[in-house]
Amino acid sequence: MKTNIILLFPLLLIMNSCHKEEITVATHASNTFYVENNNASMRVLVEGNTASKTFLLFVHGGPGTSSYFYNTDYISQHLEDKYAMVYWDQRNTGGSQGTSNGSKLNLNQYVDDLKKVIDVLKYRWGQDISVFILGHSWGGLITSSFLVTNDNQNMVKGWICMDGNHNFKLNDELSRQKLLTTGEEQISLGKHVKEWTKIVDYCKAHAGVIDYTVSNTLNGFAADAEEYIDDIEPFNPYRHLKDYAIKNKYPVMPMLLNHMYSSNADFNKDLLNVETSSQLYKVNIPVLLMYGKYDFICPAGLGEDIYSKVSSESKSLFIFEKSGHNGVFQQPDVFCWQIDNFLKNHK
Repeated sequence: MKTNIILLFPLLLIMNSCHKEEITVATHASNTFYVENNNASMRVLVEGNTASKTFLLFVHGGPGTSSYFYNTDYISQHLEDKYAMVYWDQRNTGGSQGTSNGSKLNLNQYVDDLKKVIDVLKYRWGQDISVFILGHSWGGLITSSFLVTNDNQNMVKGWICMDGNHNFKLNDELSRQKLLTTGEEQISLGKHVKEWTKIVDYCKAHAGVIDYTVSNTLNGFAADAEEYIDDIEPFNPYRHLKDYAIKNKYPVMPMLLNHMYSSNADFNKDLLNVETSSQLYKVNIPVLLMYGKYDFICPAGLGEDIYSKVSSESKSLFIFEKSGHNGVFQQPDVFCWQIDNFLKNHK
């Protein structure tokens, strides 16, 4: 039995290497391929209407999560019939492969990776396709950094920033302020008093004090805070996994290991002083900013900062009234309507 397995393994490798890669131009395409760049092999799934020549590239949050999560039934049913959705797993995330890449986990590398992905999309489907980039959470920093670097913004038709962070110190202070004011309000209403008191006390004790430990603690409180708001549409990540992990063939163990590695990598400490606010004046392409009213992780003040600084003639800031940090899942109908309207007007 062992001999048969040993003989079968190289045969499978040969068969896979001879398989012709598909490039599908159709209204219901589904192509998976890998973009190689600097010791990383990054998984990319393109689904939907590639014949439309309009591609929306998801730049997921993290560092360390995955684009698998955005590939939902609702998006498939309400966007993929009109446009091509591009689900890119960043290096050391999701289904991507390669070495540990510890020395290559830095913002400049992520920006270069994004550029390579767009290059490959245009090589495969034509230089005349319209590419839009959507940065969620951590993806907001990658996409904003991409746009203010060299002439990169000429590669895309528009930028969507959804609950995105582009300035870590501003983000942390906005989170602290929102947790503090909301917490005091909720305590006065007698709601989740014990939980909010702990958060409020911490925010008061750390006014003007933001280091890596404080930043992480605030982020943890910000994630918990959504559970203490009655008006918010709930999002259960575990239910999401249950609904999609088997159906969409999530590589669960690689996703978990990649998440643990990337989220704990040393470069996360360097991000505390990173910002693109001072360079956003360079951005002049159409911009859509979407933030949750109850997003404590990346508050809407970040969107206001972007809106005030970009030079774009076409720009808008939209607030999800019943969402926290995940409007794409908490209010998918509103999310898809906003995306459809933006792509339709600027493709």
